[in-house]
Amino acid sequence: MSDQTWIRSENFIDSSTIESITLAEEIYTSFTAKLLGGIADADLLECYNFFLPYNTDYVNALNLWSGLDSSSPGNTLGVKQLVVKLRGTEIRRWDVDIQSFYPRKSVEYVHLLPHCRKDFQNGAIGERKKAIVNLIEAIADDVNLASLKVEVQTFLDLLTAAIEKQEGQFADINTASNKLEIARMDAADAMMYVYGKLVSKFYKNLKLIETYFPVNLLQRIVQVLFVATLKNNKVRFLFKRKIDSVKDFIQVRLVGKNTVIGFFTNGLTDILPAGDPFLVFTANEQQFCDPLLMGYTDEKRYFYIVKRGVGTSVATVKLG
Repeated sequence: MSDQTWIRSENFIDSSTIESITLAEEIYTSFTAKLLGGIADADLLECYNFFLPYNTDYVNALNLWSGLDSSSPGNTLGVKQLVVKLRGTEIRRWDVDIQSFYPRKSVEYVHLLPHCRKDFQNGAIGERKKAIVNLIEAIADDVNLASLKVEVQTFLDLLTAAIEKQEGQFADINTASNKLEIARMDAADAMMYVYGKLVSKFYKNLKLIETYFPVNLLQRIVQVLFVATLKNNKVRFLFKRKIDSVKDFIQVRLVGKNTVIGFFTNGLTDILPAGDPFLVFTANEQQFCDPLLMGYTDEKRYFYIVKRGVGTSVATVKLG
């Protein structure tokens, strides 16, 4: 028995809308409008009434996701501004205040700032936050640094609130992204149901089905926007494309807690060959990337991304 998938048993709506949220919206909305144009026929009215809620659910899910995604840079910026302030004016001032009581080589100073300013100026945001917590704990009940402790605690509270707001926003985006995918698949299934009804209605003249289906959109090959949910170091293929390396770039927006790498291969493997170039996409940031820096050539047109670490991230990739 053959293991080949019979093309007529596949959901071709699913394959036309997967990973392309804007194309999916075009397809579902256009399909709804075409069905509406035929509701004088009782069968078409039934199909329209059946599909309309699925289209509405998808549009609502897309609007929710888009609204959250467009607003998240503000939260990220708040954290970044505080981190910039920490590594610059704040830690310099704290260091000077401490040295007014304890010289740099004294036991007290080393206890308070064992690595001087380094822990506040380098590393991940969580590590810098931990450095602030350690400083507060080290000050303890030192009366000489009582006012400084209040100042450091105030800054820690601001940073903690900004991080929590950012993480809450990214969690909301991840939830909205999952709901959007469910709505996309539900609408694809519903569209296939209507397709079956129309095949039954027009089985002697199947060409008539094209009147109610957005054939031009379903046959569209070129996509420019891809959304991928990435899990636990699993490689994800996004597209094969000939790119103008002079004019084109790849825009990447990553939501999650881990970095993601992107690279091109010749399509014969989804593993980054040793020594081949790649780029690292930073969590919760938007980047504009040169395809050549990820190994793109006319022989290497297959683009892959893979998340490092455990957990889930959502990558939005746009060609431009």
